[in-house]
Amino acid sequence: MGKGFGQPKAVPTRNVTQFMRAFGKCYANAKGDKRQVEQFLQKHLAKLDENLLEALPQVFPKLLAGGQFGDTQNVASLFIAFGSSLWKFPLGDRALNLELSIAASQVALKVYPRNAFPEQWAGIQNNIGNVYIDRICSDRAENLEQAIAAYELALQVYSHVAFPQEWATTQNNLGIAYRNRIRGNRAENLEQAIVAYELSLQVRTRSAFPEEWAMTQNNLGAAYSDRIRGDRAENLEQAIATYELALQIYTRDAFPEKWAGTQSNLGSVYWDRIRGDRAENLEQSIAAYELALQIYTRDAFPENWGRSQNNLGNIYRDRIRGNPVENLEKAVEAYELANHVSTREAFPEAWARHRGNLAEALIKRASLTENLIDLDTAITLLKRALEVAVPGSPDFVDSQYRLGNALSRRFEHNQDASDLQDALNAYTRALDVINQEHYDRAKIWQALPATQSVLGSRLVRKGQWQEGLQLLLNSVRLLSEGDDHLAHANALYQTGRAHETLSDWDNARLYYRDALRLYEHLNDPPGIAKSRHGLGSVLASQGYFKKGMAQLQQARDLYQQLDRQNRVKEVDNLYQAAQRAEQQLSEVPA
Repeated sequence: MGKGFGQPKAVPTRNVTQFMRAFGKCYANAKGDKRQVEQFLQKHLAKLDENLLEALPQVFPKLLAGGQFGDTQNVASLFIAFGSSLWKFPLGDRALNLELSIAASQVALKVYPRNAFPEQWAGIQNNIGNVYIDRICSDRAENLEQAIAAYELALQVYSHVAFPQEWATTQNNLGIAYRNRIRGNRAENLEQAIVAYELSLQVRTRSAFPEEWAMTQNNLGAAYSDRIRGDRAENLEQAIATYELALQIYTRDAFPEKWAGTQSNLGSVYWDRIRGDRAENLEQSIAAYELALQIYTRDAFPENWGRSQNNLGNIYRDRIRGNPVENLEKAVEAYELANHVSTREAFPEAWARHRGNLAEALIKRASLTENLIDLDTAITLLKRALEVAVPGSPDFVDSQYRLGNALSRRFEHNQDASDLQDALNAYTRALDVINQEHYDRAKIWQALPATQSVLGSRLVRKGQWQEGLQLLLNSVRLLSEGDDHLAHANALYQTGRAHETLSDWDNARLYYRDALRLYEHLNDPPGIAKSRHGLGSVLASQGYFKKGMAQLQQARDLYQQLDRQNRVKEVDNLYQAAQRAEQQLSEVPA
């Protein structure tokens, strides 16, 4: 090659040719044993580099000329095998492995055009789709579009009649792509995923293909757990049912890793479950994650172990049974374990998410123990998480919302005006970037009305009562139409509190009473206690002393059980004030 500007760069292919010949020999001798192939790739890990990626297209004719692999189709089959082997190879540079897989498949496509080799062409398209789903390089949204396009090309050849198994496999894969799709309407994408999985199950029956049937049932469960259309409660019941079906095949002894994955999925859906007893659902969720962690050990499955620890932390954070402080201690411990593997450098998004969850647990613990150090730590963690969160993303919204909560809680203790202003700024930033796409994401779809609720209550207390009350009323309306009943109860309570601040006793009483009923329905002791607290205060202010003191006494008893001594003191002060007012009123001559 000549040197100089505009001249093509020479790509060394000799070593790459030798490597591919060695791989071909290993692959042939392995006769389908994936472990032997992985051992070969591990031994030659240093050769899976940029030079290999650049040289792959030029190596093909040299392998053909060598005569070792026979005709053109055999050499192309070697490239297909190489690409497939790298798709799930766990060692080395994962991003580069996937690029090598795509490059190898694209070389093979030149040998297998659709018109001459439709079956082989469709198989390569399916493989390309698989790699694009996992691809790290380039834009994630575009990668998923490429995966969908590849699967749809494959389905032009793989018909239900001519290639039933391949058709079912590709439908299952297409379902995965649509479930994860970023572009388009999220609700419609999930409907497309469900349709694809159900089509796949027409061929992947339990009797004919038990393992594949279980795989698709597991995938279908994931789609139902995310589903937006239809009744949310029923969708979650469908998800549980399909996961239970998958576990009939995915037993711990026969498929330990897949069993653990399905247990993890089951834990997630029990956490979200609407029907049944909330406390029992959370216990079921804990049990499922603890089963998953019997397989997902830190050494064998560090990423899955970290994710499960994070999820277990979420459940202990929300747990109803057991001692609240002890539950939060367990949540904090689980989040800290999760952060051992989800480092900022290796997994920035997961790292930020886990810190956000840890911050949430610390905020809750601070409300129980009045430990301001927990609030300080939570605020620091959330600010760090926001350094890596993509502006406008669900994680960004979540972290801003939590930061607002932490700062406003701290303001209640220190009365530092800057904390209140920073809290309002955080809530406003969350509110400004929320759009309809957030509504279909776990825990985020309610962010708009929940943020309106908290921001509205803060504005009322700050003196901007008209704007604040409007936000609160909007939040109550929106949340009454959704499935997050706890958020709805919180909004009702905050609206009652706002009316109390404005001395609008009648509306305050109505909203506190509605909040109390919903908290009682949800069996939420902290919510019941604070609603009785508010209701008692308002009734006493209206002159209904006996009714007010009865509510305050019940609130005091609950606060005592929850070990919230500061709240007990507040209630005692109100109770004594109501007693004095009642006594003074009775002493006035008729």
